[in-house]
Amino acid sequence: MQRNVSKVKHREGGSTIIEFSIVAPFLILTFFSTIGLGIMMGRYIQSVQVCRDVAHMYSEGLDFTTTGVKNIIVQLASGTGMTATGGNGVVILSRVITVYQADCNAAGVGGSCNNLNQQVFTQRIVIGNSALRSSAFGTPTPALMDGQGNISSTVYLQNTDPTVRAAGFGTLLTAAGETQVDGQIAFVAEVFFPYPDISYLGASTATGAYARFIF
Repeated sequence: MQRNVSKVKHREGGSTIIEFSIVAPFLILTFFSTIGLGIMMGRYIQSVQVCRDVAHMYSEGLDFTTTGVKNIIVQLASGTGMTATGGNGVVILSRVITVYQADCNAAGVGGSCNNLNQQVFTQRIVIGNSALRSSAFGTPTPALMDGQGNISSTVYLQNTDPTVRAAGFGTLLTAAGETQVDGQIAFVAEVFFPYPDISYLGASTATGAYARFIF
């Protein structure tokens, strides 16, 4: 009788190993997927918080071309691996206005105001790794900007280079039921952090968390 019990226990032990080998891949996949999802959610929350804070500071007039203010962004992005000139993150700042006839008249270009009624960039600043992502509204030609990313009124009023226009910004305003009145400035902040942390799962590091705030 003792021999029969031993044989039964032996068979049960073998079955347990087989069952575990079948279930184990699913358990491991679920475990690492949970880790990856947690990293992604954390990075997205951080991108939203950084973007909101940066957009608020930008609208308050902070000069993001200075080293000290750039370092503030790097500190806000702590943990992502972003630096002021590269790394795993990028912050794109844009100042946008809508050109009205009064703007053209004030600048003395009433008859040659090629961007009348268009949304145009008056400044563009990029902090971090510019190769990671471009602005959703386009990128002004570098030759149009000065060392601080400013675009002069003669350029954004008259220049026929299409990159001076903020592509799709007017459509975004319309969809939101908003109108940018004459003299009103939109301060746009866009933040992107990739997911290099989960590349071990086979995920593309080109994907990441993107956030945008407009003040």
